[in-house]
Amino acid sequence: MIPIRYTRGLELPQHGLWLDPWDARPFAFVSHAHSDHIADHREIIATPGTARLMDARMPGVRKRHLLPFGERREFDGFAATLLPAGHIFGSAQIFLESDAGSLLYTGDFKLRPSLSAEPTEWCHAETLIMETTYGLPKYCMPPTEETVARMVAFCQEAIEEGAVPVLLGYSLGKSQEILCALLQAGLTPMLHGAVWRMTQLYRELRPDFPAGYVRYAQGQVEGKVLVCPPSAAKSLMVTRIKNRRTAVLTGWALDPGATFRYQCDAAFPLTDHADYPDLVRYVELVQPKLVLTLHGFAGDFARDLRERGFEAWALSQENQLELKLAHAAKPARAVADAPAGRAPAEPSELLAFARLGEQISGAASKLKKIALLAEYLAQLAALDSELAGIAAVFLTGRPFAQSDNRTLQTGWAVIRRALGAASGKPESELRQISRRHNDAGNTAYEALLGATAPEPFSLRDAHGFFEALHLARGPLVKTELLQERLARLDPWAGNYLVRILTGDLRIGLREGLVEDAVAAAFHAPAEDVREANMLLGDIGRTALLAARGALAEASLTLFRPIKCMLASPEPTAAALFERMVPDGKDGKNENDGTVASHQSHSSHSSHPQHTYWVEDKFDGIRAQLHFDGGQVRIYTRDLREVTGQFADVVRHARALPAPVILDGEILAYDEGRKLTFFDLQKRLGRKTEDDLFEGRSDVPVIYRAFDLLWLRGESLLRRPLVERRRLLEGLAFPKGFELTPITPVHSPAEIDAAFNAARLRHNEGLIAKDGASLYTPGRRGLAWLKLKKQLATLDVVVTGAEYGHGKRSGKLSDYTFAVRDDETGALLNIGKAYSGVTDEEIEELTEHFLATTVAIHGNFREVRPEIVFEVAFDAVNPSTRHPSGLALRFPRIKAIRRDKTPAEIDTLSYAKSLVSVVEIQ
Repeated sequence: MIPIRYTRGLELPQHGLWLDPWDARPFAFVSHAHSDHIADHREIIATPGTARLMDARMPGVRKRHLLPFGERREFDGFAATLLPAGHIFGSAQIFLESDAGSLLYTGDFKLRPSLSAEPTEWCHAETLIMETTYGLPKYCMPPTEETVARMVAFCQEAIEEGAVPVLLGYSLGKSQEILCALLQAGLTPMLHGAVWRMTQLYRELRPDFPAGYVRYAQGQVEGKVLVCPPSAAKSLMVTRIKNRRTAVLTGWALDPGATFRYQCDAAFPLTDHADYPDLVRYVELVQPKLVLTLHGFAGDFARDLRERGFEAWALSQENQLELKLAHAAKPARAVADAPAGRAPAEPSELLAFARLGEQISGAASKLKKIALLAEYLAQLAALDSELAGIAAVFLTGRPFAQSDNRTLQTGWAVIRRALGAASGKPESELRQISRRHNDAGNTAYEALLGATAPEPFSLRDAHGFFEALHLARGPLVKTELLQERLARLDPWAGNYLVRILTGDLRIGLREGLVEDAVAAAFHAPAEDVREANMLLGDIGRTALLAARGALAEASLTLFRPIKCMLASPEPTAAALFERMVPDGKDGKNENDGTVASHQSHSSHSSHPQHTYWVEDKFDGIRAQLHFDGGQVRIYTRDLREVTGQFADVVRHARALPAPVILDGEILAYDEGRKLTFFDLQKRLGRKTEDDLFEGRSDVPVIYRAFDLLWLRGESLLRRPLVERRRLLEGLAFPKGFELTPITPVHSPAEIDAAFNAARLRHNEGLIAKDGASLYTPGRRGLAWLKLKKQLATLDVVVTGAEYGHGKRSGKLSDYTFAVRDDETGALLNIGKAYSGVTDEEIEELTEHFLATTVAIHGNFREVRPEIVFEVAFDAVNPSTRHPSGLALRFPRIKAIRRDKTPAEIDTLSYAKSLVSVVEIQ
């Protein structure tokens, strides 16, 4: 096979020939004249059409080997034949033959017939190197004639209604395709200056190219279709047309939210690249022994080809890690099958990580996501197990492990300033980009595109960079560090670096899937992986242990928090009792028929089969407290340390009688009276003991302990709850600490009575616990159950909408809603919610709210009050945040009430009546 190297372009080192290199080279094949495929080379191989277009776009003196299509020409050590690529006029593939074998390089190509480019041809070759811009199965373009018909109809409708249709397509290639279609439909294209110049060149090169188009002239656009490059969309030429309708022509129109992304009225999937089915078909036509993929979704498409039985690998720089890893993991014979002499440049591991993120985001099923992750982690571990550990942490969207309490303090202000400095873009342009995406990572990608000098950046480099950011003091130093790094990253790598900085990859990946992937990658039981991660709070260290087959080494340790055991919800007392006692024996012990209560705790040194009790569900902060030798640390349920915010609890905890890890709740509490969660929130902003001197500690708290996880050097996680409870009761609690009371229950009626009593104590509800249960960190099983009745629901009307984040970026998915004032009839906002609606409903609501927007205030759209929601919530509280004077706690959309009109929504007086409900239940 012909030897190949890839370093910012393809190189055939034996022949000194480069194929579409990014930078100027001594001798290069130029497949076509798009600006990203031309450079000031000294000597080129090209078609006459490409050479003429290249001279117009990049004048210069160069030696030119002009090959008409189909003509075979001998060079030093090889022969070359150019074949039409069907991409734009003059675009070519190159077929190379030498003593080492044959190679076909496609450049950008498409198989579908074109109105403005030569039809594609192909031939058999041993090695096929192909571009894969649309290399995912979801990119299946509709028939061209259907897309063209929709585009023409869009233009005709606009003209009939007195508007000016504006079509956006690249000035070379796409625009000529558009105007050919418009002329066939009897419409008059009016061309932007850049489009006009390229089209005039087409006329020179192709005398048969159709006429009938005109050049742009201000004030003469009525009745015509304005054809512009995308860069002109915000130009004065376009924006001065007050009554205009804009559409973009791109294959990316298949992506959800394309119209928002391009800020257009319509997006039509017309592309000059092969879509996924044609990419597969082309490989089948050429029948190569080896396929190397470039650009776009190169790694994904190569993997798909391997599943179809082809030897295929991604070759572009952003995918070389996969190629390197695959070769490291494959036997020597498979490595020898790769092209001889290939010496890829040092890969950018963070860029490969970013490409993996895009694959994960596009994977439809959990199994596919897990398979992709497992393959990636296994290949990393084959090179270096520490890399797998670093990557596993990054895959959770964090720079450090969950139990690592270091913070970077790089908020959006720091990121924005760093992006501006790295990209050279002014603040106003960055704001526009940010508004388009409403996603920090995607904003970084667009800002950095074409503005950086990418260098390889390993996962270890990324880990070290995050540590340096943590140690850097002050936003100016952090901004400078981040700017310097972003300026030397590929935009995709910059995208994911920023996503990790913001703490969310937004690719539909939960930590549980990473755990499953670690298990699959290292052939470990998934339950063992989960348990180790729960104990360590570090998926990276868990991956390292799994790779070594040493998961059993994970253990509970002081001052390393673990996740909390969780309770599963039940809607009613009867349902909860049925879960507790599924055999219907009314809470009687299976062994002796006696009632399984907990009236004498000391009698349970060996636990019975079924011992159930209920505890109040508190409205506070779940807190895990670690104490040993005077040292105290307090952690929340998400493993954040909040020790400094509760210095009074720390002082009291130092009087505990033994080293312990307690599970409990911090409650606002004063003179024997429990206060509300809203009272407790006043404490959450306090960081140090200095904030709690006399006169500032106006919201006293207590620690209510309900479980004991570690005592005097011994983990109790594998001891049954009745034993843990007995040991907990044996502790002498100091001031500021209380033991949670428990109540035995034997029937739904007793559960209901206990629930009502809990609500009278101003608590949220009940937790029911099985005395035989072990402590399972992070799990929401059936050993603990919770009953928390909804107060009520409100019928509200939507008054505003905002764009969401991550997968909801580009969709109006955050909704502000109102109730009606009884006296004035005015709508008064009472809350905001985003959960409870399906993706399909969000799409529908987005379309509706875009059409009914009455005002735009930054990211917020004020909409006509037409859509009625039924909203559920946990509590109604007085608040100055909303005009209604009320706020809903944890509101969620229960249903879209299509059967109700805004006239039927609930009133402010009814909402106010629910405030008292909280107080008496």
